[in-house]
Amino acid sequence: MANREAPADREIEPGMNGLWLGVLVYRWLSLGWMATLGVLLWNDLRRPVLAAVALVVTVAWNVWFTSTRAWERPLDRWFDLALAFALLPISGYVMQPGAAGGGEPFFAASYPASAILTIGTASGVVGGMVAASLLAGGLLLSRLTNEIPAGLSNAQWAILGNGVVYYLAAGGVTGTVSRVLRRSARERTRAIEEAARERERAARLAERDAIGRRLHDSVLQTLALIDKRGREAARQESVPAEQVRALVGLAADQERELRALLNEGPDERRPGPANLGSALRSAAAGITTVPITITATGDARLPASDLVELAAAVRQALQNAESHARATSVTVFAEEADDQVVVTVRDDGTGFDYDEERLTRGGKLGLLRSIKARIEALGGAVRIETAPGRGTEVEMRLPVRQEAARG
Repeated sequence: MANREAPADREIEPGMNGLWLGVLVYRWLSLGWMATLGVLLWNDLRRPVLAAVALVVTVAWNVWFTSTRAWERPLDRWFDLALAFALLPISGYVMQPGAAGGGEPFFAASYPASAILTIGTASGVVGGMVAASLLAGGLLLSRLTNEIPAGLSNAQWAILGNGVVYYLAAGGVTGTVSRVLRRSARERTRAIEEAARERERAARLAERDAIGRRLHDSVLQTLALIDKRGREAARQESVPAEQVRALVGLAADQERELRALLNEGPDERRPGPANLGSALRSAAAGITTVPITITATGDARLPASDLVELAAAVRQALQNAESHARATSVTVFAEEADDQVVVTVRDDGTGFDYDEERLTRGGKLGLLRSIKARIEALGGAVRIETAPGRGTEVEMRLPVRQEAARG
């Protein structure tokens, strides 16, 4: 199978298909007009048999040229140009002497321009202009074979010049259109590749953030607890062995958690809707130093993947109340309102000045990364109300997806 030069263009830039189709339509229309002139001028031709042979060869070539997509092969394109060139002096030879320059219909008509259009489409402006220049020479040669004197009259020069300009325009315009389409194809390809790189980069960042949230929610929180209890133990004159074993156990648990996090594959969430109340009770499990009241009205259900993230955000809010706020009670209230699931975590702790920039600079990312970023990644929103001495209220809103509601 011969190499094809244009499939990439057809796949990347649909406009090239339209251009090739237009050239092919022109080729067959001009060939049909050439055949029509052969029939109409048959009795006026001085060598009708030669004209018939030239016409049959040209038709046969075009049938093969079209059926095999020969325009995609460089050698075939230039052979097509050679055939078009040969038709020009043959036309002068089969017509009555002087007829080619006297304004009478030219036997080859406008068919030779199809070869220029083919070269221009495939090779651009330079190829189109080269093909046009070659056929302009063939057009001049047709005057000689038609026995027109070398010294052409002004009218004959005008007819010849009109044909040359027509050829040059065909090559230049088609080459320009082809170049624009190819450039658009390259730019489109670059844009697609850049978009793919951006998607990959966004996926990597999302994965990094997810791992960061997992680390913060599990390992870092426990290490902070170990640090706190270790400092308390250091102030004691003697530390009970049970307390030391408890700290060692916490450290060992987090080592296993960290190893599991590093070794596990991509996080695959269980599909299907799940119950919100059950998830909130699971999120509160293990919080033992502060009483928690959980209320979930209705039968609010979310996709399991969303519910896992929401429960993790709620657990982070509960851990903040336990570890930092010195709260004496925490209330968790969940409801479904206006196609949204609203979960509010309210504590009566010390509260604080909520400043996202200051929290980021201080490396305190529990609210920002484990709660706010988590919920916003699911298309939800977070509202945080707090002030020193007034406790903290964290409201999380998630849209209810229709597939979850149907489930």
